[in-house]
Amino acid sequence: MKEKIQDGNFRYFFLKIFVDWAVKSSYCKYQVEGLENIPSEGCTIWASNHTNALMDALVLLSSTRKQKVFMARADIFRKKTAANWLTFLKVMPIYRIRDGIEAVKRNDEVIAQATDILMDKVPLVLFPEATHRPKHSLLKLSKGIFHIASSVYEHSGKEEQVNIIPIGVEYGDYFRYRSTVLIRFGKPLDISGYIKDNAGEPWPVQMLKLREMLRERLAGLIAYLPDDEDYDSMWEYVKLKAADRKVFACTLSKVESEAGCKLNGLMRNQAVDQSLIRDVLSMRESNPEASAELFKKTDSLRLWRIQNGISVFSIADEKGWGKILIKFLMALAGLPYYLFSGLVSSLIWIPTVIILGRVQDDAFYNTARFGTRFGLSIISFIVWCLVYFIFLPWKWALVALILSLPSLRYIYAYGSFTRRLLSDLRWKFRKHKAPDYSGVL
Repeated sequence: MKEKIQDGNFRYFFLKIFVDWAVKSSYCKYQVEGLENIPSEGCTIWASNHTNALMDALVLLSSTRKQKVFMARADIFRKKTAANWLTFLKVMPIYRIRDGIEAVKRNDEVIAQATDILMDKVPLVLFPEATHRPKHSLLKLSKGIFHIASSVYEHSGKEEQVNIIPIGVEYGDYFRYRSTVLIRFGKPLDISGYIKDNAGEPWPVQMLKLREMLRERLAGLIAYLPDDEDYDSMWEYVKLKAADRKVFACTLSKVESEAGCKLNGLMRNQAVDQSLIRDVLSMRESNPEASAELFKKTDSLRLWRIQNGISVFSIADEKGWGKILIKFLMALAGLPYYLFSGLVSSLIWIPTVIILGRVQDDAFYNTARFGTRFGLSIISFIVWCLVYFIFLPWKWALVALILSLPSLRYIYAYGSFTRRLLSDLRWKFRKHKAPDYSGVL
């Protein structure tokens, strides 16, 4: 019997152990919430927002031990070698209009295969926005996910429970490596129950309503901001407010009081962002003229600080000269190990820099960084083991090897630390040249 894409495979599960480790260690904080919302029975389709290219699929893959199958755009399957690898990795194609009318007709086969996967009780993971975009917003959701859910319901004789689980993936930064990621599983959307309860409505009408319900649930799982002409200004305003420690603490206290519970880790950051977004949207609605003037100032400050390489934290949480001096001394103390780390991880970061120079879509930056690290880390480890134990006494070789293990992480941590230090210094010396930001902070 021909092996199905959802069938278990020892090589795949062995590789997944290494992939899960590599994914989770790619972030300084990796947090999963809401696993209790995944139904223990029935067929489950995972529906996530899509902001960070392949990293979205990888963080979802690593969120649970359970096997799952992914759907991805068909154009990445064009080369036979790529198609074979993607199939091994349990990724199947879905066709879009841009792939051509004839290609789209093959989606009937895709839906049939997806139905078979779900009937085997293997989760199917989709990104209903159909393309990635690094924004705290959502694109229009495609209808394909509901066609698949309906197909499973019909093929089971209208007896199978079919759920779509909304998932919000929130990154601390879309483009910087070793940032943070929060994966939130929301309450399942009972598709089979909805179809039964609304049997009198035409299926196209049901799909439109289900799409809006799914969109609302996805928006509630991220720091959602409408993508309109004020998006950049409003998000900058939210970031500046959240970077202010006093504002953050006050907002968090209010949110936790309303929720009646304490929030942990990255949930605290997201809750503050969501509360500040609600405030800024309310302000825009109640006082559009004042808001327009505020957003204009905010946007001028945003463009100026980006041009000058200044972080929102340097502006909203300005450091005194004493703290800057302490940070400078810490950076100086950490410099020798940084230079050592740069040398021993050069087999990874040099190819990464070369590849990043060829990447045209910024959203693929972390995917490229992950790929080079995943592909070269073992090679780099073996090379340096040979170098150490050939040219050094075994005790010194062992010490050098131990010091080498966190080298790549240290490079990114040290880079982040010194980048913040330089940002603080630039703000100190250039804030008098900043555009008028009265009322912004």
